[in-house]
Amino acid sequence: MTTATPNPHTFLTSPWWSMGQTMGDFVRINETATRARAGILNALSATTIFLLIAYPELDPVIYVGPYVIFDMLVAAIFGLTPLSPAGVVGTIISFKFKPQWKPIKPKRFAWALGAGLGVTCLAFRLLEMDVMWMIGVVAICYVLTWLEAVLGFCVGCWMYGLLVKCEVCAME
Repeated sequence: MTTATPNPHTFLTSPWWSMGQTMGDFVRINETATRARAGILNALSATTIFLLIAYPELDPVIYVGPYVIFDMLVAAIFGLTPLSPAGVVGTIISFKFKPQWKPIKPKRFAWALGAGLGVTCLAFRLLEMDVMWMIGVVAICYVLTWLEAVLGFCVGCWMYGLLVKCEVCAME
C-alpha cells in the first residue's frame, strides 16, 4: 500500500520550493504529515461549524475561507513546507512517526478541490446566502478531512485515480 524507503523525514525539500521528495523517477510526499495536516484542518472545520451554529455573528467564514484557500493552494503548488501553515505544523507533528511516501499528483488534485470548496464557501458568504449553505460546505470539508486524518482515505486521491490512469498511483 505504501512505499517504504530509507529516506528520513525532511522539513524542507531541496530546493525548498519543490513539491516533495524525489524518489527514483517519482516525486512523493509524506503521507504521515499529510494526515496530520488533515487533522488540523478537520479541527478548524469543526470549530467553524460550531461558530456558524452557536455564534453566527462572529462571521468565521470571512476569516477561515481565505486561510483555507491560501493553505490549499500553496500546498498544491509548493507542498507542505514551508508556505502551508497547516502543512508546517503537520510536518512538525509527524516527525516522531515513520514517513510513508505516496505519489504527489493525487494529493495536488485533492488540495485543488479543497481550495475549490474554500472558494465556494467564501462565495456563499460574500453573496450573503443562508448560513445553512455555508454549514453544508464546511460539513463536507469536515467529513473529507476526517476521512483523510482518521482513516487515511483521501477522496480527492480516489477521484484522481478514477479520472486519470496514473501508473505510479496504481503501484500504491
